[in-house]
Amino acid sequence: MKPVIMRLIAAAVFLMLLILPPAWAGKAPSVSISGLVRQPLNLSMEDLRAYQSIEVQFNELYADKSYTGTFLYRGVPLRALLETAFIQKEAGVFNKHVDLAVVVKNNDGKQVVLSWGEIFYKNPGRIIVGLSARPILPKKDCTKCHKPEVYQPRLDQFHRQIGFPKLIVASDEWADRSVENISSIQVIDLRPEENSKKPDTLFSPGFKVTGAVKTPLDITDLSGYARDSVKTRHLGEGRGYHGVDFMEGASLRSILNKAGIESDVGTAFLISAPDGYRSLFSYGEVFLDPGGERLLVADRMNRHAIEKDGKFFFVPPDDLLADRDVKAVETIEVISVKQDPRVYVIGVGCGDTDLITLEAISHMARADVFVSPPDIRTQFSKYMGNKPVLVNLYEFVPPVMKKKHPDLSPDDLKKVMEKEQTAAAKTIQKALDQGKTVAILEYGDPTIWSGWRYIYDHLPEGAVQIVPGISSFNASNALIGRDVACNGAIVIATPRSLKENPDMVKAMAQKGETLCIFMGLKDLKDLTALLKKAYPGTTPASLVYKAGYAASEKLVATTLDGLSAAADKATEKFLGLIYVGPCLTAGSDSPRVVD
Repeated sequence: MKPVIMRLIAAAVFLMLLILPPAWAGKAPSVSISGLVRQPLNLSMEDLRAYQSIEVQFNELYADKSYTGTFLYRGVPLRALLETAFIQKEAGVFNKHVDLAVVVKNNDGKQVVLSWGEIFYKNPGRIIVGLSARPILPKKDCTKCHKPEVYQPRLDQFHRQIGFPKLIVASDEWADRSVENISSIQVIDLRPEENSKKPDTLFSPGFKVTGAVKTPLDITDLSGYARDSVKTRHLGEGRGYHGVDFMEGASLRSILNKAGIESDVGTAFLISAPDGYRSLFSYGEVFLDPGGERLLVADRMNRHAIEKDGKFFFVPPDDLLADRDVKAVETIEVISVKQDPRVYVIGVGCGDTDLITLEAISHMARADVFVSPPDIRTQFSKYMGNKPVLVNLYEFVPPVMKKKHPDLSPDDLKKVMEKEQTAAAKTIQKALDQGKTVAILEYGDPTIWSGWRYIYDHLPEGAVQIVPGISSFNASNALIGRDVACNGAIVIATPRSLKENPDMVKAMAQKGETLCIFMGLKDLKDLTALLKKAYPGTTPASLVYKAGYAASEKLVATTLDGLSAAADKATEKFLGLIYVGPCLTAGSDSPRVVD
């Protein structure tokens, strides 16, 4: 085919790509931002497109020399998204952000680590979340220089489907950190509790290279390393501009290579001084970014050995601000940031969506898959995004199973129930084996009579983390509006536990302590008879219905004598707590209703 015709076809294809939505720009799952942020986010593709976007060219050549095309990507600077979420460290001794890591994970569980500094101390266009792409096609006829088996696989890459959102680290020489179908971005502090006493004089005679290395190093001089030099600008966030210095020493790359580290985009390097000052750098920043070869551990400044605040300085000369400089380098720790999959059991609150905690939202953002009943999925879909729901554990609780299998004997019902619960646990385990973090969403407080407790023993030991939620007990106490533990104690119980412990009920009545009964409405008449054996009939009692649902919650204040009659008048027969005890204040046989 003639070159002129080839150019015309290429031009036509290019125009079509500008007009038509590209095949590789299909809708992808939302991306969450969590961890050390004030406002956890769950952003859909539509949300991301609302940000001001930029365009970058990216050549997708990997360290193993594989090639997946050259594209112009349009997307949002990662820095803009993190600024929206507002990074905020836990209160501590070291409050700068220069030691934070940003972990980006995709749907397949692949994890990439970025440093806070490479996002915020470099121009924002270097790292973006890509939302669409158009290929940069060769303008000449490939048949003149290569055989089809050579050029055709390369050309095919331009027409592949790209998974968005996609992390693009456009500054990297190799594309290994640029992953497709990203689902979560988490800001973490690798050493949140590390604390060092400030020395009278800042000095370290040498430094150690420790952590995930084949050969730990203890370095007191750099004589065994090739010499490098850089000019560095001292322009800090706090003290502003303080001049330019000529630094000499050894490259960080050469030191790490001698220690022997794995080629892993999930690795970070924490560089620390005796006074606790520290900075973090990512593997990609050091080994994939061309500027990584200029990162220097210096032993000379302006042609003199470093004595004050020495003996070694770490210098990242291409940072826009100098706050990641580390004086008196004492330790270079190599850290694998790979996060093992976990099971988060998250309490989402006992009613309206405004009762969910920020901690719960943050942990939901870290999940890859969910275990949830349908109503919770509907209520909190914004925080769950398009991530899949594996199973609903409430399908296997005893009341539901009895309705499904009314003709089974108790023993047979138990066997069927255990079989179903075991299958659900295996589904969760399969997700963990695939490297996915699972979030089990529970009503109220997940440690009090919740649906997931039936599978706890099936889950791997040490993999479960409980995220607390506001219980109906908390919301009910607020609605009662009194000190329900005014006589020193309050006991939370179920009808069965009270029937099995009548002596406990008598002891509580004698001390005037408050009793709170969960799941007791259907047994109220039997309960009232039991309680009257210990408490006087005039003892204040309350029924709290649908606590936490602002539009329908209701408090009915009465006495133990009037409890059954008050319950008979209510339309709600399940979602309610029963309170008995003098701390509820004096009641009467005529109930007081608070909506």
